Amino acid sequence: MMQKITSLIFALILLTCPLLFTGCAGKNKPDTLSGDTLPDSLKELYDAEALLEKADKLFKEKDYTGATQEYRRFLELHPLHPSASYAQYRIGLSYFKLIRTIDRDIDPAQKALAAFETVLKDYPGNEYADEVREKIRMCREKLAEREFYIGNFYLRKEDYPAAIERFNNIVTEYADTEVVPKAFYHLGIAYSSSGESTRAVEVLQNLISKYPETTYKKDATQLLAKLNGR
Repeated sequence: MMQKITSLIFALILLTCPLLFTGCAGKNKPDTLSGDTLPDSLKELYDAEALLEKADKLFKEKDYTGATQEYRRFLELHPLHPSASYAQYRIGLSYFKLIRTIDRDIDPAQKALAAFETVLKDYPGNEYADEVREKIRMCREKLAEREFYIGNFYLRKEDYPAAIERFNNIVTEYADTEVVPKAFYHLGIAYSSSGESTRAVEVLQNLISKYPETTYKKDATQLLAKLNGR
């Protein structure tokens, strides 16, 4: 432990000494340690280009967790660096690469979405904007599908309140996704099965009105006719 503390103190002294002696060093002396003048042991820890190179190497090797850690370290040490938007974008992409099927851990999709949204918020006009928006769309689709997967599970278990909550979450929070039409239809089924016929009719009518070309139109129309006693 003492050795680590001593090494850290030594590193800080190396980094700050040039600043302390700027006034008496003369014009030909650098006032900071650049990446080229840092010892190799410190360059790996602090130099911007070295950090990015290490992160990119881990990403290429598909060590996305390790890559994420290095990109974050880069941003912590060099938040105003010209490559900051790139590092934030690669954090999102690293999480995106970890996304699996909807029946598995959905945490990577949530983290990827948050990271990509940060790219647009903190770095407006960045060169990755178009791809980031597409990745955001894909993450939201994945999260909506996950909600439907859980909602349908509850529906099959006849836990209608839980199913209704999940399906409602899709049509309100993920209204821009392609999952919405089937969420509407299954929401209608859940309301109907739970005895809330009026709500079921309202939902099914909204489905047909908003998505006239949906593949669920025929089934929704038949269920509506049944609910209306025809």
